[in-house]
Amino acid sequence: MHALVVIPTFNERYNILKVLNAIVRERSLLYDDKISVLVADDFSPDGTADIVHNFSKNNEGIYLISGRKQGLGIAYRRAFKCLVDGYLRTPDSPEEFRLPFSLNEVDVVFEMDADLSHNPADIPRFLAKIRSGYDFVIGSRYVEGGAVTGGWPFSRRFISKFGNIFARYFARLHGVHDCTSGFRAIRSSLLAGMNFNALGMNGYAFQISFLYQAIRRGAQVSEIPIIFADRTEGKSKMRFKDIMEFGFTCLFIRVREVFSWLISNIYPVFIVSSALFLSGILYGLITLESIIVTTVVVISAILISQGIFSLYWMLFAWENPVRLFSEKIPKKFLESRYSFTALVPARHETHVIADTIRAVHRIDYPAELKETLILCRSDDVETISAAEKAIREIASGNIRLVIFDDLPITKAHSLNVGLKEAKNDIVTIFDAEDEPHPEMYKAINTVFLSNNVDVVQSGVQLMNHDSHWFSGLNVLEYFFWFKSGLHFFSLVGSMVPLAGNTVFFRRAWLTRVNGWDEKCLTEDADIGIRLSNAGANIKVVYSEEHVTKEETPANIKEFIRQRTRWNHGFLQIFTKGEWKELPTLRQKIFAIYILLSPIVQASFLLYIPFSIVISLTQELPLGIALFSYTPLYIFLFQLLTFMIGMYEFTRAYKLKFSWLVPFKILVTFYPYQALLLISSMRALYRMSAQINIWEKTLHQNAHREIIHIPAVIPETEI
Repeated sequence: MHALVVIPTFNERYNILKVLNAIVRERSLLYDDKISVLVADDFSPDGTADIVHNFSKNNEGIYLISGRKQGLGIAYRRAFKCLVDGYLRTPDSPEEFRLPFSLNEVDVVFEMDADLSHNPADIPRFLAKIRSGYDFVIGSRYVEGGAVTGGWPFSRRFISKFGNIFARYFARLHGVHDCTSGFRAIRSSLLAGMNFNALGMNGYAFQISFLYQAIRRGAQVSEIPIIFADRTEGKSKMRFKDIMEFGFTCLFIRVREVFSWLISNIYPVFIVSSALFLSGILYGLITLESIIVTTVVVISAILISQGIFSLYWMLFAWENPVRLFSEKIPKKFLESRYSFTALVPARHETHVIADTIRAVHRIDYPAELKETLILCRSDDVETISAAEKAIREIASGNIRLVIFDDLPITKAHSLNVGLKEAKNDIVTIFDAEDEPHPEMYKAINTVFLSNNVDVVQSGVQLMNHDSHWFSGLNVLEYFFWFKSGLHFFSLVGSMVPLAGNTVFFRRAWLTRVNGWDEKCLTEDADIGIRLSNAGANIKVVYSEEHVTKEETPANIKEFIRQRTRWNHGFLQIFTKGEWKELPTLRQKIFAIYILLSPIVQASFLLYIPFSIVISLTQELPLGIALFSYTPLYIFLFQLLTFMIGMYEFTRAYKLKFSWLVPFKILVTFYPYQALLLISSMRALYRMSAQINIWEKTLHQNAHREIIHIPAVIPETEI
């Protein structure tokens, strides 16, 4: 049996050598078992890593990985991902590290502290328990035979005992006596399917989260008694914030269980709640006045929550720019190693496709490592002709026109056709009007080489902010979403609703999830949820100079058609229910917000006259009346945020800023919300009527220097 002992370290120079010598001495006594050690050091300033490195020169099976100090949980996750993925590369350590063995060659993974509190001589007893059929073995201080030595003060004993009782009850770890023990043996097969992003917590609370996830996956847990020796050298790394995180983690697990049940049974809960409500009306328990008050309070609370939440993610990038520094596209590019296939689906794009083919071809990357597939349906003769002409002019062997004639006529189907033809490591998508940056592939290649990621979402930006009265607000939506929102959902929500283009997938992951859903009108958001479900590591990167440039819809009609399609697609994803399978409650809540937010946001337009009528016709309690106006104040803050955002946008892209812009935003903000409302209502109608036809959006090349005026696409075009 091969065991890998993972030891996280930070400033353990006085202990680490003793621990390593003890492990080496113990493994010399084992004839049927092999023990390797992986030290996960957090760039210890006291030279811990140097000691480990020197020790490994004379002792085989000792390995070292390093990373920034972010907590015990991050160190363990770094080590586990290194074992599962087979390699490790971080922004701090750009040189790739690979273990000389794969996950399949390891039977057991140990967690062990570096401060000599855990005795390596206990390792054979752990292995014996694993051999007897258990998946998760905990070294327990609180079962018969277990003890703590070293004279713990009463306060620490109380915190430890109370913490375990708290965890057993609130985190649903019933039957486990020592939930917080850091000495554990885990069958490696448990790690193989573990979504490490879902484990969340950075500090000591990771141990609770990890154990909870293992039990949820059906792991057989056992405890063996150990004698825990308090450290004699160095200082404990536990801080007050770790205790707080531990408590919140336990509470969050219990709340997550309740909400998961409610979400999983959302329709029965709605039916029962509605029945109780109607019964209350029939029996006079619920009056018209109470209904009005409750409606005002509930709607106000929803809109207040939605408004505050929207403001927070909109300003996330500005709230702490340093936090997002690692999410920027790197300035220095690494050697070109990954190969790229660009999929460009085109449908009635005669006037823009040639420019887009030239723009994608201009991406500066070795020709042998890139290919471009232009995807057209056979009945789109004009687009095919324009594409063929551009390809002949470029005369490059790595641009191909892929023509197909089967159904359905959707972007998702085109992408699946292209996926079957794709040959390279990374598959990316560019829309037919896109203007990608010439250094895009170099930048994304560097991101993949520097991070353990499976999908990378880069920035997209509408540019023609003054083409139409609605263009400014449309441009700002993209600006806030790609510069700030996606980072928030990635870093805080652990899930990313992918955009429709400039997203880069490892081809193996697309194959793993069977490509795009051809029936879904927002195939990008759908595949983002499915990839998150499957455990893919998704990273968002952004810098203004590397965005893919696009244009706003050509007119109001096209804007409404586009938004209708998006909202309709979100409703499709919501009703499909795959978001319920997301591994964490946080991801589920964020998915619900993203999928239903357009409807909630648009409903604000109706709420304003509703609240005014209610305030004029009904005698509401003073507190309720004041509360009902709170969404309006948040609305004004959003309006101000958009005004400042336009200044930030023009400054970032070196465009001229007119002081008339704030006035224009003030005048157009409410009409713009009206367009969103119409789009939402239209989406609800098409959803209920089962009208699932893809509505094409016109493109005019308004974001490029030369503007073409396209022919009108037939009304029935899909």
